Amino acid sequence: MLFEAIFAAGAVALCSLIGALFFGNSRKLEGIERYVIPAAVGVFLSLVLFELIPETLEANEEWGGVAVAAGFILFYLLSYELHRYFHKREGDDPHCDKKGAATLLLIGDAIHNLADGVILGSAFLIDPTLGVAVAIGLALHEIPQEIVEFGVLVRGGYSRFEAAWRNLLSASSIVVGTALTVVLANTLDEYVWIITGIAAGNLLYIAATDLLPRVHGNLKNYQSFWFTLVSMIVGFALMTSVLIYTHETFGHGHEEENHDEAASAPL
Repeated sequence: MLFEAIFAAGAVALCSLIGALFFGNSRKLEGIERYVIPAAVGVFLSLVLFELIPETLEANEEWGGVAVAAGFILFYLLSYELHRYFHKREGDDPHCDKKGAATLLLIGDAIHNLADGVILGSAFLIDPTLGVAVAIGLALHEIPQEIVEFGVLVRGGYSRFEAAWRNLLSASSIVVGTALTVVLANTLDEYVWIITGIAAGNLLYIAATDLLPRVHGNLKNYQSFWFTLVSMIVGFALMTSVLIYTHETFGHGHEEENHDEAASAPL
């Protein structure tokens, strides 16, 4: 059971390398940057509004909103410290602020993937077949997210190699979450709403305070306002479509667990 769950989690983590394969070379990335950053805003908003916040509130309606707000405030403080660190270390490097934001994104993504690991581990505890289905669903909706995240990291000043291995390291937290959940059974599953809430606050902070101002302050580099708006809507629609499809087709772990408990409950 543990080996199969960790293997499935590792396969999901490898999806983080798709961004490097998708862009191929730096020239191609430079050519489509005008799409990547606005689309990333749409993708992150979709993840927050259609997955992370609903899951957080479903698990704990009373305190879920507090977890989201705490995530936003926590990453505001972390952003300030990262800005000071990179500015002190790299001086007048124009990429120092972008690297701080990219690092913040990696930390938030690691938290998000840790939560996914808890969900995946819970699914394997219910039924290995369900675990495989949930792993496929997670992998499918990781793909568009990882593509835009790779683009954000490279445009934040990291080389393609650095962006790829840092993204893989961040994605590998799903393996940690899966292994801990299988080993500790239902202990972590009880607190997954805190993790998803913090991840939601992070992605909302990144989209609203870094990516969107970056686009709005340099509209001439992104062709026009309407061009960025359309790219944002396309990113939002694509991510939402993938989330709806994967949840309806493969489920998301907790739904099946609740159904299994309801089916076994005495009449």
